[in-house]
Amino acid sequence: MPELTEETMRKIIFEILHKERKNLRSKAKTDQRMAEEIGKTIIDYSTMRF
Repeated sequence: MPELTEETMRKIIFEILHKERKNLRSKAKTDQRMAEEIGKTIIDYSTMRF
């Protein structure tokens, strides 16, 4: 498994922060649902080939 680069880590962080910001404005998701979505984002990035 290839190691995550600095650029990939920044992309993951940016995407998670974007989802958090979007949810803070709408309050559409509970903490549990946000945690699940963040977990899914991390898993999606970890299965990508770089």
